[in-house]
Amino acid sequence: MKKMNPAPPSGSVNPPLHPREEERIARLLGYDILDTGPDVIFDRLTQMAAAVTGSPISLISLVDRNRQWVKSRYGCDLRESPRDDAFCAHTILDAEKMLIVPDSLKDPRFEHNPFVSGEPHIRFYAGIPLHNGDGLPIGSFCIIDRKPRELTAEQIASLKDLARIAMDYMEVHRSNRDLTRLLQREKEVYTRLLKMSSEMASSSHTFEGALKSVLDHLDPNLGWLSCRMSNLLSHGGSVIRMNPLLPTDLLIDELWREIDEQGRRLPSDTPKTEFISAGAMRPEYAYLFVPVRLRGRSLATIEMIYPDHRRMDSRVREVFDLMAVNLAVVAERELVNADLQYRAHHDALTGAVNRILFLDELIKAISEADPLHPDSVLLFLDLDGFKEVNDNFGHQTGDRLLVEVTERLQGLCREKDVLGRLSGDEFVLLIRDLGVSDDLEPLLKRIQRSLSQPFMLGDLEIRIGTSIGVAILDRRDLSTPELLRRSEEAMYLVKNGERKGYCIADEAIIREFKTRLDLDHKIHEAFFQRKLMLHFQPIVDLRNGDLCSAEALLRVLDKDGKVLNASDFISSLERIRLMPDVDEWVFAEAIRLLRLHIAVFAAIPDFRISLNISPAILSTHGYASLSLSRLKSAGISPTMLRLEIIENHLDTTNLSLLENINLFRGAGVKIAIDDFGTGYSNLQHLTSIPCDTIKIDRMFLKGIPTEEIKTKELLAAMMNLGRNLGYSIIAEGIENQAQADHLLSLGCYYGQGYLYGKPMPMEEFVAYARKHSPHVLLLSAPADSPKQHLEPAHS
Repeated sequence: MKKMNPAPPSGSVNPPLHPREEERIARLLGYDILDTGPDVIFDRLTQMAAAVTGSPISLISLVDRNRQWVKSRYGCDLRESPRDDAFCAHTILDAEKMLIVPDSLKDPRFEHNPFVSGEPHIRFYAGIPLHNGDGLPIGSFCIIDRKPRELTAEQIASLKDLARIAMDYMEVHRSNRDLTRLLQREKEVYTRLLKMSSEMASSSHTFEGALKSVLDHLDPNLGWLSCRMSNLLSHGGSVIRMNPLLPTDLLIDELWREIDEQGRRLPSDTPKTEFISAGAMRPEYAYLFVPVRLRGRSLATIEMIYPDHRRMDSRVREVFDLMAVNLAVVAERELVNADLQYRAHHDALTGAVNRILFLDELIKAISEADPLHPDSVLLFLDLDGFKEVNDNFGHQTGDRLLVEVTERLQGLCREKDVLGRLSGDEFVLLIRDLGVSDDLEPLLKRIQRSLSQPFMLGDLEIRIGTSIGVAILDRRDLSTPELLRRSEEAMYLVKNGERKGYCIADEAIIREFKTRLDLDHKIHEAFFQRKLMLHFQPIVDLRNGDLCSAEALLRVLDKDGKVLNASDFISSLERIRLMPDVDEWVFAEAIRLLRLHIAVFAAIPDFRISLNISPAILSTHGYASLSLSRLKSAGISPTMLRLEIIENHLDTTNLSLLENINLFRGAGVKIAIDDFGTGYSNLQHLTSIPCDTIKIDRMFLKGIPTEEIKTKELLAAMMNLGRNLGYSIIAEGIENQAQADHLLSLGCYYGQGYLYGKPMPMEEFVAYARKHSPHVLLLSAPADSPKQHLEPAHS
């Protein structure tokens, strides 16, 4: 007795039958492909599908009446399975729709499927119905993954192309089966021709090769006088052959011209092979026209002139119809491969080459570099103002702009030049065969002129600029990362205003790059080895010298034991993108030290620790809430904290920045604008950023005590502005008593500088506090207790 399958677990769903199930089964059996042996073409297609989509498993599955039978597999050993368990049995229910299951455990149809709970542990499935356009799918071309995921639009398009090839090849299989019956009836000459046609799809690697194979195997015994074959796909022109078994007709070339002039060919959209009269010159001759078409596109034509229409066998038409189908299959495979190759090496948006192909071309150019007479350069281009285009007009407009920029740059490229897009608005351009000394700078100016012209995007007129960095390929031992880094850093010198328009990385700049790189490595190593420390500089009341606050300043201890000031490495932290991590460490360390010595600092009225914070981390959504929570957990009142922001890095339109600042101020944290007066938009910041304090940069004290009238007047104006707007003012860089006295005369009562104390470790700063604060001197004991003055739980 046949063993019955157990009932499916509760919640699983068996696939229903197709609405035209009996017709569908008849169509499947008509292909005569079930239980056939492996096929190298199908196996290549499943392997290609797995590679294109990054999937571990790919199948070509045929859904029989009670089973799923696998014609080709990649990544698993599945041969067949019950139809009720087959994902593909669901795919065939809609011939026009691709079935995608992002996560099988979240789909009630499959959550209890044995192929989900057991091998191959399907979590993601995507299947395309296999059908010939009649709405009767015979199976599915599918990919499988063991983890949930999604497909990109490009991957879906590639999978559909491969499924179309698979279906076309099944049509060839069915056609070849039909041909077998024809082979039994035809002469040996047809046997050879049909055999060549049936093997073409698997034996020909290129469309050009398939056409040549047809021409080479065109048996003269078919009775044709002259044959012409044209490759329209590659615009390869026409090839004419004469039948060696027949006498040469001296007028054959004129006859071909007459056929062309009279337009005797059938319309290009005619899919069938037809016989036509050759024309008035040879009315007894006949003309056979065979179009090869795919997706509404003419790929090739095969034409034959017969010297006597009575010698033509009408059954030849069937042979050439099938031959045209097989040629179209070869062309389809070649077109899909070319498309996949293009997608793999080109940017999907702009069509510029992607990083992979560009680096390959760069490696070749380096290997051919001439150190004595370099003639190749690498350009790194960054669009100025592109972010504003995205912000103001949306990413769709930004994408259109990138396409327009690419077209302009490609218009400046020669045949050997290579344009690539790395990411966002960053482009790279490899220029070869260039006279570096004479032609490089004119080329750079030409690029800038071209990209400075307005871009018309619909009704929008967009203007942008370009920052260009240049690296010369002058050594064969250069690495691609080194060249890219040189050109990129040269570009940033333009971006940051240190150069104008473009910058060519010469020897001096390369040495500067190396110094920066060495510093970056040193700072990176110091950070991850936690060789960081905080020093504290006193902020005093200028009227009496008493300590009232302190600024925490970051220091780095390098591997040689040298203490580096922030001015030595802040730019390095920004380059290696560690600034947010360092800000986090500074905040945590300041809380730790403040809590450790809370008794000393709590004794000083209105005492605050000032922390420098980057606008980037202050613009992070939720940063203020998290920081205030950490202060509360440590028992530190927010009123003991002041945050200092460098003004020339502020983005006054950032909503998260404003939200965080308001939350901090509402809790009692003071906000200070650091280095005030050195940025480009000081007044804007005072009106648009909620702040309490401005810190006057040290540069405004350099003219004191000498009689530099302009400096003194500017300092006085800044003081008056701050006081009139109700801000507290702190002056930085006070080095002598004359400066302090002048500041007092202007109404500035708080300051810091070497006159009062250099930045020092916490232990020294605590000793300083005991000496310079009368309130600390009143403490009964020098021991500090972290349990005193803790914030109440409800505050």
